[in-house]
Amino acid sequence: MRKVFSSRRLENAEGVAELLRKAGIEVRITNGRSYRGNRRGTFSYSDPTAPESEVWVVRSEQQLPARELLREAGLIDSTRPGEGYSFRAPLDGTAARTPANRRLLRIKLGLLALIALAVVLAGIHTLNRVDPEPQLASPPFDGSTAATLPPVARAVFASDVVVIDTPVACLGIDGGDASEHLIETLPRQEALLVPATWCVEVADEARGSFHRASGSEATIVDVHAFRPTAPDRGTVEVSAYHHRSWASYKTLEVARIEGEWQVVDVVKHVESRGLMGF
Repeated sequence: MRKVFSSRRLENAEGVAELLRKAGIEVRITNGRSYRGNRRGTFSYSDPTAPESEVWVVRSEQQLPARELLREAGLIDSTRPGEGYSFRAPLDGTAARTPANRRLLRIKLGLLALIALAVVLAGIHTLNRVDPEPQLASPPFDGSTAATLPPVARAVFASDVVVIDTPVACLGIDGGDASEHLIETLPRQEALLVPATWCVEVADEARGSFHRASGSEATIVDVHAFRPTAPDRGTVEVSAYHHRSWASYKTLEVARIEGEWQVVDVVKHVESRGLMGF
């Protein structure tokens, strides 16, 4: 005889034995039921001293077919002669249903849920994070053009030097969009404030620039050509354009006063509000 399966759960051994018997293989079970047919004692997978029920193939010529049948059923991991047999866990999941394993499973699932939640919250924080805005200009301070600081653009947009006569104002910085975060921090105005690319620039007086989504008339406002003369002072230009005969171009002096950038003077102003040109 040769042992082909063992388990501390008697029902598993009996199931394997029944499988082999149906295939015509003669088997015997050791550490099985008592002579009265009752279950043998109380067993536990966590008890290393619990006796194992073993399935033995009686006839030597049936050992190889038995091992092959068990391997195909997923009950053993090896059928090579001379190797030890690795018997797999019970297929009915009984071990997983023990109180200790259920508690361990709940702990694992809870930890996985916490990890998943942390990953989601970290992703949301990264998406919503707004990097600190630079507050001071960098050298050189020789009148050359630099990237417009967001707080400088915000000061221009919020000042009364930019006149909006249309339902929508499309805001840009250095030819690109003003960020939605910057727009949200501006004082409320009668005009709808949106990024510049949300609007279409049209030179024709009969149509004029308009808001892409609503079709409403729009003024495209762009702050550009920032020339710092010191870390907290410089000049900047702003254009407000509806069409070729309705536009305004200004050069402004800006300075950081008590921690806030402000428009302190209008250096130059060119404007057209009709068909006569500038």
